[in-house]
Amino acid sequence: MSSLASYFPTLETARAHLPLPAGEPVSVERLAMLVVHAALIRRTSWAEDAEIAPAALERGEPPPPDDLEIHHHVRLDANLGGGPCTACTLTPGKRRCRVCGGSGTVFFTTCSCDGGFIVCPTCGGATKSNRVRLRYYTDTPAFLSEAYMPSHITAVPPLFGLESRLEQDIQFQQALPEELRCHDLTGRVAGSAYRGGERTVRPDFHGHDFGDTIDKALAGLSAIGAGASVVRHVIRAYAWPFLRVQWSMGEDLAIYVDRIGSMKVFGKNDVA
Repeated sequence: MSSLASYFPTLETARAHLPLPAGEPVSVERLAMLVVHAALIRRTSWAEDAEIAPAALERGEPPPPDDLEIHHHVRLDANLGGGPCTACTLTPGKRRCRVCGGSGTVFFTTCSCDGGFIVCPTCGGATKSNRVRLRYYTDTPAFLSEAYMPSHITAVPPLFGLESRLEQDIQFQQALPEELRCHDLTGRVAGSAYRGGERTVRPDFHGHDFGDTIDKALAGLSAIGAGASVVRHVIRAYAWPFLRVQWSMGEDLAIYVDRIGSMKVFGKNDVA
């Protein structure tokens, strides 16, 4: 498949390749499945008060990462004031060694500490420390690869299973053809013939209606970002067009082109 037009099924082309019911259909809906591939960075944070050695810690929230890996950050959230280090009150600037218990030896061997003491890890030996509020940040990637079918199609008995069949035939979890990329799904404002009014026109894909798939995709993206701040996202949306065709004898079929360019039909007379 080499051009955008190759992905659009037509009734005329389908009749040349598939055994469709005779006569003219009573209804033809031009619809599209929406496929979303997304990678998000979810940021969570928590704070604790701590006593640390006087030091220059960065303030403010870390910038968004440049990649899709897990990252951890710590920042100074508030300075609560300084004073004598409370961790080494009895031996200013030093702490009893926890390896040897202050004896200076371990199993008759000289301990690596200084006569049973080590430099106080809280104040770094300065005997003074700061009370601060530290904020910890964790950036975690989350991924979404989902296909969305217009809901009214999933409620049509002859088309039960169309969603899973189409997902399988287009291999939606793999990268899709760039020709089917949707760069703007926000809709547009159009003028009205009635007294110069305006109305919002729903987005479509070259005349193929998305139905409620955009709303469902937004809900899915919101769900994977829930409970966290999304600091980076990479989202790609694609349309896969198909036809819903109805005949007067109760025939209700879906016609589409699969991943390798073959015309397919799904419904009561499914011959795929």
